[in-house]
Amino acid sequence: MLLFNLQLIWQKKRGFEIHLYHNYTVSSSSFEDESKESTDENFKADILMSDLIDKLKANNPTVTFTSKCERGIITESLFKETKNADYSAIIMGTKGKTDDTSVIVGSTTYAVSQKSNIPVIAIPVHYQTKDIHKIGLLSNFKYAELDTLNEFIKIFGSNVKVQIIHVHYHPDSEADIEDKLEIWKYQIKKHTEITDVDIEVDSIQTDVEELDTIPEVINEIIKDEQIDLVLITKTRKSFFERLFKKSVAKQIIHHPIIPTFFSKA
Repeated sequence: MLLFNLQLIWQKKRGFEIHLYHNYTVSSSSFEDESKESTDENFKADILMSDLIDKLKANNPTVTFTSKCERGIITESLFKETKNADYSAIIMGTKGKTDDTSVIVGSTTYAVSQKSNIPVIAIPVHYQTKDIHKIGLLSNFKYAELDTLNEFIKIFGSNVKVQIIHVHYHPDSEADIEDKLEIWKYQIKKHTEITDVDIEVDSIQTDVEELDTIPEVINEIIKDEQIDLVLITKTRKSFFERLFKKSVAKQIIHHPIIPTFFSKA
């Protein structure tokens, strides 16, 4: 229920309605007893969804819940669903039914985040629900990052602190990078409603095994700075794309330690 609890926090603060969407195949959603399936028009998924909605409404009478169970391929049917309705974001968990730790974000969540026409928020499987006060913006000095921030603001509001995060390979260039980040901090304040902005720059440490990749350094920053949510911008040949080309990216994308906000495609 952590995923729903997180949704409820946002709903109560911003007034959103919550639509629960489940996509299934016949084999994954029918009753184990085939004779029972033949005497009931509903699939198991529809019945379970109805029970869940009843419980959520009973515990949260001021929140509007709707639901839909649909057969098909989620990367196709979900996009049709969001294209024809006024949704603000898609919220997904990072692991599926198998809880397979070898799968990054859950391959389904990753596929959806790559093509969605609205932001996608990936929630770690054991995430403890809390308010969002501080966000980390993974930055490579691209103007699309400003669009990502404004997408975030539209959903969550601007009453947060932004930590601009940049990880690089050459420690000698850190002073120049900090100068660029200071300029980027000014651009964020100028082009968004967020005024509380700070920078965090670090380099790959080849002599420390746990910090010799970009994702590992980013996770260390997230822990040290107590960041509540990280923003990733999808742009052509961007920092986002380079992350996914490295197998260790699963530490951030496939198994994020905090919620991850993906900009829309």
